[in-house]
Amino acid sequence: MKLVEIFEDIPDFRRKNQVKHYLSSILVLAFCAVLSGADDFEEIAEYGTEKEDVLRHFVPLPNGIPSHDTFRRVFQNMDTQSFEKCLRERAGEVLAALEEYQINIDGKVLRASGKRGKKTAAICIVSAWASEYCVSLGQVKTAKKSNEKTAIPELVEAIDVRGALVSIDAMGCDRKVAALIRSNGGDYLLALKKNQKGLYEEVRDWVEKRKGRMDVHSEVGYSGGRIESRTTYVCDDLTYIDEALNWAGSTRVIMVEAERAFKNGEENNTLQTRFYISSRAANAEYFAKCTRKHWSIENQLHWQLDVVFNEDRQRLREGNAPENMAIMRKLALQTLMKSKGRKSLKTMRKKVAWNDSLLFEVLKNF
Repeated sequence: MKLVEIFEDIPDFRRKNQVKHYLSSILVLAFCAVLSGADDFEEIAEYGTEKEDVLRHFVPLPNGIPSHDTFRRVFQNMDTQSFEKCLRERAGEVLAALEEYQINIDGKVLRASGKRGKKTAAICIVSAWASEYCVSLGQVKTAKKSNEKTAIPELVEAIDVRGALVSIDAMGCDRKVAALIRSNGGDYLLALKKNQKGLYEEVRDWVEKRKGRMDVHSEVGYSGGRIESRTTYVCDDLTYIDEALNWAGSTRVIMVEAERAFKNGEENNTLQTRFYISSRAANAEYFAKCTRKHWSIENQLHWQLDVVFNEDRQRLREGNAPENMAIMRKLALQTLMKSKGRKSLKTMRKKVAWNDSLLFEVLKNF
């Protein structure tokens, strides 16, 4: 199986004379278990015990099913970068034939990974997500006593951004990040807030006063009991926005006005105005789509990891286990998304656990 071949490339950290189970077998077994609803090492081991006869069809198990302690030790000590490479290889195969796509970058805190009473102790992982194809491109853990801003450049260097539009929220709005994306062959779409005070104020004043003469695109949508109207303005002349000229390859500044009206009364109506800077030369309709696509990383990746895979409840704290299990959940999530059709991911996980034939079909989409 292709799955086994990919995991065989991960270097084994264990002493050869003390190994009872192949590393690739442990990882394939864990992957199948996570696909089928297992969330921790005890559940992974129990899944293996119950499905041993099925798993033996494609997984070498000369000494039976590993114990939950074996799974724990492997994930605590396995090299994170080598395992994360599996994400990048899978993404590379999917995106290789594409000329253009959007990469969303954002961070997520694994809340249960921190010690009780210490708000800053939990691990934060910055992920890259290709929104159109629901593919995770890679991840980087933020350093201790640091934040997303320091991890974003490392992630941009690790993944292939050539030809892509890289969208990042205000935390990653930095001239060095913009220059790095451009030097690696990509374009950027960065959200502006007051952490870039000079640029933010210049863009806000310029666009708000002249929006009537700019390229504009409007759209109205209805969802969840609310009507949302979005109007996107694009300015392609940055001559008089001095701060924008200091950003590598900048060609556009964008303003999005979003108004939400609820059916139960005007008192709940909200109006938000957001600003962006980009190096891509495109019109208002294009940027209207791209600014919305950025939230795919929240809705299709982070939300699913929390709700379907219970990521925020996993109290993994030792060694590399939190990062390695985060990678495993992402691999499982994007594999299920290819096969679920109109079913929910939660239902699909259960069906994979119940139906061995369906498990084999899903594994073909890895």
